[in-house]
Amino acid sequence: MEHTRCLIIGSGPAGYTAAIYAGRANLQPVEYCGMQAGGQLTQTTIVDNFPGYPNGVDGNQMMMELREQAGRFGVDMRDGEIIKADFSQKPYVFTTDRGVEISADSVIIATGATAKYLGLPDEQKYMGQGVSVCATCDGFFYRKKVVAIVGGGDTACEEAHYLSGL
Repeated sequence: MEHTRCLIIGSGPAGYTAAIYAGRANLQPVEYCGMQAGGQLTQTTIVDNFPGYPNGVDGNQMMMELREQAGRFGVDMRDGEIIKADFSQKPYVFTTDRGVEISADSVIIATGATAKYLGLPDEQKYMGQGVSVCATCDGFFYRKKVVAIVGGGDTACEEAHYLSGL
């Protein structure tokens, strides 16, 4: 069984940021990037609300830069998912989707979010061209326009409240 001092699960902005800090701290972190390396931002066109990019940045470009920075600090980034975790004793034991077992002294879970789609035929076709999955990210582009929010619960209410101010 393989062992690491620090296991990071997830590779969106939070996962890569954790990897950068853990790498700089010489923890020799292992990061499992999940089904979609770079996370949900890889499906975003222009990110305008992240510090350090005064003119916005393409979501894929931003994630590639964060990945590159994490790599600079020796982070062992791996494709694949963690499908099982045992927190009953230290070191913690994890199993990957390929059946590899890895033990870790510490773990950072940064799995982020996944958008839920309606399954309409043109949803993906119009993504970033009128269809969005993040009001906070993309609401600016729809200022003073009539919009519809599909969803329920707290998230839909938060998104509606945010958009009402635009």
